[in-house]
Amino acid sequence: MSRRRVRVPDDAVASSADVPPPTTSASMHLDVDEDEDDDPIVRTIDVFVSPSLSNTLHLLQFPLEPATSPNTNSAPLEAKVRPRHQMLELEYPIPSAAQAGHRQLPEQMNLTQRTFTSTAIPPVTHMALAQLNPSGTRLDVAPLRRSVMQMRPSFRHLHEEEEEDPNNAAAEEKMDYSRGRQRPVMFQPKETERSAAARKNSYAYKQASEESEPWIELDVHGSGSLQKELLGRIECKNRDNELRLAQTPGAEARQAGYVKSLNYLARSSGEMFAENLSEWSPSTVDAAHEQSADVNMADSAPGAAEQATAELASKLAVLLQNGNGAMIPYRVLRSRFHPAKVSDDMLTAALSSVAVLVRGNFALKSTLAKFLNASGGGEMKKRKMRELRDLILLLLNVHGTVQRERLMRAYSTKAKSTDGYDCITPDLTTFVLKTVARQEGDCWVAMVDDDEAFAAKFPEVAACHAVYWMKKKEALMGLVQLYESAEVE
Repeated sequence: MSRRRVRVPDDAVASSADVPPPTTSASMHLDVDEDEDDDPIVRTIDVFVSPSLSNTLHLLQFPLEPATSPNTNSAPLEAKVRPRHQMLELEYPIPSAAQAGHRQLPEQMNLTQRTFTSTAIPPVTHMALAQLNPSGTRLDVAPLRRSVMQMRPSFRHLHEEEEEDPNNAAAEEKMDYSRGRQRPVMFQPKETERSAAARKNSYAYKQASEESEPWIELDVHGSGSLQKELLGRIECKNRDNELRLAQTPGAEARQAGYVKSLNYLARSSGEMFAENLSEWSPSTVDAAHEQSADVNMADSAPGAAEQATAELASKLAVLLQNGNGAMIPYRVLRSRFHPAKVSDDMLTAALSSVAVLVRGNFALKSTLAKFLNASGGGEMKKRKMRELRDLILLLLNVHGTVQRERLMRAYSTKAKSTDGYDCITPDLTTFVLKTVARQEGDCWVAMVDDDEAFAAKFPEVAACHAVYWMKKKEALMGLVQLYESAEVE
């Protein structure tokens, strides 16, 4: 439970015989200055946070429908969902007034109900579903953490005739077989890494993946006793658990601690940037399995382990390009490969050849970061951008934060004495920062939380990367000193 004193103006308070009106954001604000006698506190509202429903609540938006539309104020006839792909479909009846003259329309447009399909929008701000009790003394809040579903009309019915019937192809193949026709034998080369990536990024692959997941029918409940029962679940059950603010010295720091305590949106974990590769295995392992199921990688031909590690490194170099080289924890990468096909030793060795360890997380080496070439320019500019990214990763690894103003002053000073550094503009600096960090106040911090468990589990690997950063610091010592000595207003 977290109790906050809330001031409500006198004109917003109803008499004891009336039910207090819901308090809006315009008539409800935190008590910042307790010494204001002209605006006394007239009501205290206890705020209860109930996160148990956060993983099942979705906010539905109808951006193309007016607020007075019956679709936004009534329950749909049918509803179905594909949870893995975050897809939702709702069926709404078409009002009888809108069906006037429908007989003059083509058959495919002569509809009695309309389908709305969803587009999942990840939350970028904090939202919650709240319920104020009738007495106006308790506010139950359920944070919204799932994607926002924006519902738009579907026009699939206009293209149903264009879709190919799979039964026709099967019937044609059966007819050819019965007539004794010989079908040509087709040979297809082995799929490369680039062609596989292109195939998985295609619309056809995305559509096939969506169609492979079956629809789940949902029960639709309108207004009534059941709806009141469902809304009753918003009420917090554990009211004895009191939420306390972060204890940070200083009034300004205490306010910042309170604001951070409200931040329930999880920081990026890298999950979205790492595809599932549990079925992948090096070609040497596949060849060994074809010869004998009992063949061990260590007992195979000399160099087979090195070849397998090199294949895995190539795979990881492509994988880590996603998300503009965002840092990914080892546990996420480990979960993407089958442990029987890719061991920890092989995975850490392959990672160390294409990525660097930053506070327990892996980031693609700047020399392999193809996304840095998106801004164009000559080889000099590309080399300076790779150097800038290395400097940012080094500062994050050492300090945990980076100050953009210090970076700009360091590069401005460097440009006065060395040619080629004037290409690092404020926009380029912000672009490179956003690939690995996010802004928090006047500093930039890593997108993912530190992973201290990796160094404890793999101390030798962590030690090798520590040596790498020592050498990298020596190479960037000039810029590091300019950054450390830069004065920020």
